[in-house]
Amino acid sequence: MKPISRLGIGSLSILQLLCAVLLFLSLAYLSSQYFKVWDFTKNNEFTLSDLSRKILQNEGIAKREKPARLILAFPKSSPHYQRVQRVVDSFVRASDGKLTATYIDTFRETDATTALASAYNLTLNSELLIVDTREDETEPVSPANTRFLPVSELIVFSTDSNNQRRPIGYQIEDQIATALLSLSEGQPRKLYFLADKSPLDSAGPGSPWEVLTDTLARQNLALVPINISEIDAIPQDAEAVVLIAPSYDLEEKDLEVLEEYWLRPGAAMLALLDPAHRPPRLRSFLRRHGITPNDDRVLTVKNNRVINQITATFTGFEGTNDGLNNQSTTLEGPTCSLSVRESAEDLNSQNIFPIILLESSPSYWGETRFRELKEIPSFSPAEDFRNDSGLPLAAAVIVGDATSDEASSAAARMVAVSNVHFLHPDRLRAEQIDFLRNSVNWMIGREQLVGVGPRGLRTYKLNLLTPQVAFVNRLNLFFIPLGLLLCGFFIWNARRA
Repeated sequence: MKPISRLGIGSLSILQLLCAVLLFLSLAYLSSQYFKVWDFTKNNEFTLSDLSRKILQNEGIAKREKPARLILAFPKSSPHYQRVQRVVDSFVRASDGKLTATYIDTFRETDATTALASAYNLTLNSELLIVDTREDETEPVSPANTRFLPVSELIVFSTDSNNQRRPIGYQIEDQIATALLSLSEGQPRKLYFLADKSPLDSAGPGSPWEVLTDTLARQNLALVPINISEIDAIPQDAEAVVLIAPSYDLEEKDLEVLEEYWLRPGAAMLALLDPAHRPPRLRSFLRRHGITPNDDRVLTVKNNRVINQITATFTGFEGTNDGLNNQSTTLEGPTCSLSVRESAEDLNSQNIFPIILLESSPSYWGETRFRELKEIPSFSPAEDFRNDSGLPLAAAVIVGDATSDEASSAAARMVAVSNVHFLHPDRLRAEQIDFLRNSVNWMIGREQLVGVGPRGLRTYKLNLLTPQVAFVNRLNLFFIPLGLLLCGFFIWNARRA
């Protein structure tokens, strides 16, 4: 037998140990530089939406020379810290190096907190998220380059029966995306709302006006009310004209003002129609462009019950329905059908192209005798409207050369929807808000921002009875440690044998 070379065995063991350490350090370095994050939450709560990713690809962010900064001045003991941090990390990972994140624990890192407060002239007595897009840190801080987002703006609150506010969710991604978009684009673009033709209530929180203005503000758009009867022309800085539930018809002079604006290159118009009002001149204007609001109510009958809630499907037009195509939604409130003359030769010869955006389910029809209903109605082919593919409920119009990339920016665009009640706070649906936002972005030529927006995070309260809480405590304190101890005993016994 050869003698055992302890020196050789020891040297080999040291070499193996060094190789193992080198391999571990190499893997640690590679994993810190090249990694992928998976979101295993039920609704992908920490995965950025299409809209947020498109905002990061917007020219104002994607072409930055120096990255913008997201500064999280939160104590780590805050119950909101981890959620905010994870969303901020998602933005940084998706930005391709155009965003950086800094985390400051305002309780423990007193020197860094003092320096931050001095740099931004703040009194850090609350949890704060700072979005700083300055190219040079010596540049003065101003609303044009910096946003301060208190934690109260990142949380969705609800008032309970005891008149106490409690958090029910988060809108972190939405607020960060809004801040980045507004800072990268600068001053909000203006959409002029014809206030003297609409009874839309703008008073009080939670009104349809607030829903609409808040939706547009998150896209860096300002809704400015004007009275068309008091002006000679739509202002030159108008990105679009908005009509919401118009109940008063356009006068001859008003129609001339609207026609003059519609002939401008890149004109845009949004019309949310209330079926209860049918202004003749406005209806004639829409009909000349291939969209006719019908004098009916869309409904169906199931189990001898009249169903007014309409199940509808978004079409495959990517201009407004990118991310929504073939998705379903439900419209509440009175809705009329639209007659949309798609592919009509007389319109196409004038470079007028109507497009259906939203269709009801085929089981619905447009009931023309809705004012006389005293019993369960039935479809009448001679009087009512019906279509095998469903009735159009929303449509778009392109006026101009839509096929040429050079001329498409000068084409006029319009979107008409035959329901206005989805703006009511109690009837808000995420997909309908996405559709509204996408329609406006498409009309004003921001196709790069068309997509599904953030859904927000929701908190859920689990109510447990006292015996259930006691069982969970026993499970954590006794049964789980005992199970691990038994597993260890069996492994030790097997190795000993």
